[in-house]
Amino acid sequence: MAWKKRRRYPTSLLISTTLTIIFMASNIAFIHYGLTDESQGNEELRDVFLQDRDEIKGLGVQGESVLFSANSVSDPHLRKLMEDTRASSEDFNKGDALDLSYHSFLSTHRGLSCDDVRNFTDKEYVASGWTKAVYKVKHKGQEMALKTVDVTGRDVTTCLKNSGRTLAFCYAKAARKILKEIVLLQGLNHKNVVKVLGYCVPNKPYDGSPETEVSMVVELGTNIDIIRLLQMSWEDRLRVSYGVGQLLHYIANSPYGSLSLNDFRRQQFVLVGGEVKLSDVDDVGFEEVTCKKNSDCDVPFSSANYTIRTHCINQRCFGLNEKKNIFNAGRHFTTFILPHGVPKPLQAHVNDVIKGFSNATVNSAELSTMLDTLVHQFSSGFHLNRLDKSDYEAGYECTDGFDYPGRYDYRCRYSVAGGNCHISVFDQKEAEMLCDKDKDCKGFVMSDQKSWTGRTIVHIKNNKGLPAKNPRTRLCNKPGSH
Repeated sequence: MAWKKRRRYPTSLLISTTLTIIFMASNIAFIHYGLTDESQGNEELRDVFLQDRDEIKGLGVQGESVLFSANSVSDPHLRKLMEDTRASSEDFNKGDALDLSYHSFLSTHRGLSCDDVRNFTDKEYVASGWTKAVYKVKHKGQEMALKTVDVTGRDVTTCLKNSGRTLAFCYAKAARKILKEIVLLQGLNHKNVVKVLGYCVPNKPYDGSPETEVSMVVELGTNIDIIRLLQMSWEDRLRVSYGVGQLLHYIANSPYGSLSLNDFRRQQFVLVGGEVKLSDVDDVGFEEVTCKKNSDCDVPFSSANYTIRTHCINQRCFGLNEKKNIFNAGRHFTTFILPHGVPKPLQAHVNDVIKGFSNATVNSAELSTMLDTLVHQFSSGFHLNRLDKSDYEAGYECTDGFDYPGRYDYRCRYSVAGGNCHISVFDQKEAEMLCDKDKDCKGFVMSDQKSWTGRTIVHIKNNKGLPAKNPRTRLCNKPGSH
C-alpha cells in the first residue's frame, strides 16, 4: 500500500528537545548553582550544561545569559510555544529560581512538588539502570513511581573514574537525562505514554542529602515480559496490541515530526491498569536518517533476516522511523501475543495484522484502522458466527439479584484473574456455551461490570448452594448440575 505523505518537520523536534534541555540546564547552572568564572567547581558544573551549545547553529545568541531567540526558530508552532511558556513564567515569583527556570518550558501544571517528594511514604526499591533508580512510593494513599539519579549506577561511577571530576559534576551530568525525560514525557501527551505527576530539582548542587536529589514522579506500572503477556486473556493481549498500534500512529504523526524509538524493547514499557504505556524515552530519535541515495535507507535486521527499505527524499529516509517502529513492535509484541488463543473466526484478520507488523507493509494509520476493526469484531460478537435467532436463545435457569460471593471459585482455562474463573462474554448465551464446554462448571454469575471492550464480566462456579442477595448480579445454573 502507498504510504501517506505527511507534513515534515525537518528541524522542529531537534530544536525543541535539544534547545529546551540546554535552556533549562543553563538556568539550573547559572541560577540554581550560582555559577561564576572564579570557581573551579562551578566551572565544572557549567561544562555539563554547555558542552553541546556550540554544536547548535543558528538558534539564537551564543552567549551565556541568552541561549536562544524565539524569533530565530522557523517553525511557527514551536516559536508560539516558546513565547507562550516564557510569558507564563514571568507570572511566577522571580525570586523562586527553581520555578522560573522550569516554567520556561515545562507544563505550568507542575503537580507534586519537592515537599511532596520528600514526604513520600512506603518507599520501596523497584529497579535501576545505568542512570536512574526507580522506587515505588505512596502519596495520600496512591502508589506512584519515583525516578532519581542512581549514584551507584554506571553513568555516575564511570564519570567519577574517567573524568576525575567531583560527585556534584557527575551527578548533574546524569541528571540531565531526567530533565530530558521530564520534557519529553510532558510533551508526548498520549494515553499510551506514562504521565508525569511531578518533579523536583533542588536549588543547590548534589551533596548526598535527599534535599539535593533530582527526581521525577510518574504513574506506577508493572514490568512487561513475554510470560506475563502470554498469561493474559486474549482480550487483554488484544488491548496491549491495540495500545501499541495507537502509540505508533501518534509518534509517527506527532507535533514534532515522526519519532523513532531507537531502543524499542518490552522493557521500555509498563502496564498501568491493563493499558500498555511507554515509560522510557531516553533513546527517542528526533529526525529521519539523512541519506544521499535510496540504498542509504536500507536497514537490515540480521536476527530476523529482514531488511527495511525506504526512499531517500530531500536527503532524508522518508518513513524510515515509522517502519522501524512498526517492525520492532511486531517483534516484541504482536507477533507473539496476538495469534495465541485468538477466536477462530478472527484468525484471518489477525493474520493480516501480524503480516502488517512483521513486514512493515502498511503504515501506522492503516495498522490502527485494522486493529480498530479487530476490536469491533470481537466486542460485537462477530466471532460467535450466529446465523439465526435460535443462536441467541439462552437455556439456563437464571435468577436476578443473587450471587455466590467468595464461594465455588476455581481456576479455569478462561481465567483472566488469579485463581478464579473470571471471563468476559458478549451475552448470556456465550457464557452458557463456555460453561457447557467445561465439565467442572455448574453455573455462573453475571455481573454489571464490563471489560475494556464493553463485554460483560462473568464469574464461573464449580458448585451451587444457598445463594446470597446481590442486586448487581444474575445467578445462572447449568441444567442437570448437582
